[in-house]
Amino acid sequence: MTLRSCAAGSEMLLAIWREFENEKLAHAYLFTGEKGVGKRTFARTLAKAILCQGEGERPCGGCRSCKRFEGGTHGNVYFPAPQPKKTTIGVDDLRSILDELSRAALDGGKRVIVINNAEKMTPASQNCLLKTLEEAPEGIYFLLVTDVERAILPTIRSRCRLVRITPWNEGRIYKALTDKGIKPERAKELTALCEGSIGRALQMQDDETYWTDRELVQRSFLIVKAMTDVPVAAQLLKDKKDDAERLLEILEQEMRLLASDIKQSGVSTRSFFPEHWQRATVQSLCRIQDAILKCKQYKFSNVGWMANAENLMMTIAEEARRWRQ
Repeated sequence: MTLRSCAAGSEMLLAIWREFENEKLAHAYLFTGEKGVGKRTFARTLAKAILCQGEGERPCGGCRSCKRFEGGTHGNVYFPAPQPKKTTIGVDDLRSILDELSRAALDGGKRVIVINNAEKMTPASQNCLLKTLEEAPEGIYFLLVTDVERAILPTIRSRCRLVRITPWNEGRIYKALTDKGIKPERAKELTALCEGSIGRALQMQDDETYWTDRELVQRSFLIVKAMTDVPVAAQLLKDKKDDAERLLEILEQEMRLLASDIKQSGVSTRSFFPEHWQRATVQSLCRIQDAILKCKQYKFSNVGWMANAENLMMTIAEEARRWRQ
């Protein structure tokens, strides 16, 4: 994948590609945005392109530098990360790399530091990095990636080119999925479910358990029309305590997508929902989402999974009764 193809569909990323082509890259970039919108992929491709020694479109994928990059043996690219059993990037993790940057590069080439999950840097680590960013050594590039922009110190943000990557539009996601050989019907479904995240779409495609759990949500929670449906529907969840969090996440996402459809057009044609859900209102769906949140907290209460699931189904039954009035 070349840098230009990786940037396709995003004017902001194409602008960075043009800066790269014109040798006008900033020395530091901070890529932010929701999970799965392509931040890490673009930062990695940019790092590989910066180090590429091939001709034409870069990264070429075939030169010695690209092969070493892909093999994880390139000496001029660094990926600071938490040490084993640690959850943060400590000051020592960064200092050893920054000290190495003060020495000459291998092969006399450019060097790139890619910090994925930059929000995991401690304040001390970020202040350590700040000193290097202020000096901006020639031929050294910093690519920071985070889902949590507010966790990055203002002093760091002010010294980086801030690139906020927005969710993909549906057409772009659908094309990317079908280009990967995913069947049109499944690609259409994934496009509707992933909420603008190509990474999430690909993750769901490869996760057969997700589709099994989604079907269970459909056969249990969504069949409820009245209180009399609750006992039968709840029995389907009897042995699903360990899967409870995932089932509730799927249900919550579906409620959010249905509410969005109704807000935009007044109706929904989402085939995932039984017919009686087509009369749902945004207000009802919000009340159901509140009930889902309470159910998700069952692990921290004295009430068991089945009792919580039944209470949630009773809320759904009550809302369905209102739709019929």
